[in-house]
Amino acid sequence: MPSVLLPWLRLLRAATLFSPAADVVAGLCLAGLPWSPAAAAAVAAGVCAYAGGMVLNDHADRRRDAVVRPERPIPRGEIAPGAALALGLALLLAAVLVSPAPPFHAGLALGVLAYDYLFQRHPLFAAPAMAALRGANLLSGPAVLAAGSLPGALWIAAAAYGVYILAVTVLGWLEDQPDPEPSLVRGMLCVPPCAAVLALAALPVRWPALVAVALGALVVHDAWRTRSFDQAAIRRRMTWLLLGTMAYTALLAAAGGRHAEAVAILVAVPVARRIGRAIALT
Repeated sequence: MPSVLLPWLRLLRAATLFSPAADVVAGLCLAGLPWSPAAAAAVAAGVCAYAGGMVLNDHADRRRDAVVRPERPIPRGEIAPGAALALGLALLLAAVLVSPAPPFHAGLALGVLAYDYLFQRHPLFAAPAMAALRGANLLSGPAVLAAGSLPGALWIAAAAYGVYILAVTVLGWLEDQPDPEPSLVRGMLCVPPCAAVLALAALPVRWPALVAVALGALVVHDAWRTRSFDQAAIRRRMTWLLLGTMAYTALLAAAGGRHAEAVAILVAVPVARRIGRAIALT
C-alpha cells in the first residue's frame, strides 16, 4: 500500500466503512425492498455520511488527540487540519448529492456536524447522539424509498442498534480514561449483544436470534471473566464489537429472508478485520 495513501485511509477509518453500508442493506432487507439504482444510492449516501463523520471527528479532536491519540494522522503531521476539514465536508456534500432523498441525508449530515463539533465534547450527549445517527442510517433506505409507514420490526431493529452503538460509544470514552471502573466496562460490553438478541427475538424468523445468543454468550463470558481493563484491552473488545455490528446486520438481513445479502455482509467481516490490522477501527 503506498505510504502516501495510508494516512488518508487511517483518517477515514477505512476498515469501518463496511459497517454503514451493511446498516442500510439490512434496513432494505427487513423492509422487503428490492435492489434498484435508488437503493444503491442510499447505501452510497450512508457510507459517505459516515466517512465524512470519521474525518471531521479527527479534525474536531485534533488538539485532544495530540495528547491521548498521537498516532492519528493529524497529530502526527501526516495530514493538515485544513485538508481533513475539506475532505470531511466534501464527503458530507457527496452524501447529499448522491442521495435519492437529499433532504433526509442533509439532515443526517447536519447531525454528523453537530455530533463532531458539539455533542461529542459532552459525554452525556455524545452517546445518545451517535446512537441516533447510526439508528437513522439503518432506517435510511426504507425511509427514503418506501411509501407509507415503516414496519414495526424495522423500528425495533433500529432502536436496538442505537442501544448497541450507545454502549460502544461509552466504551470509546472509557478507553481514554486512565483507570476505568471495571464494572462499568463489563456492563457496557454486555449491552450490545443483549440488545441484538432482544431485537432479533422480536422477529418472526427465530434462528437468527439463536445465533445471536451464542455469539453474545461469548462476549458476556469474556467480559465477566476479565478483572481489569486497560486501554489496550478495551480497544481490542471495541474492535470486535464494531465488527459485530456487521454480524447483527447480517442476521437482520437473514431474518428478512435475504440470505444473499446476509452472506455478503458476513464475507465483509474478515475483510474489515484484515484491513483493521493495519488501520485501527477506533
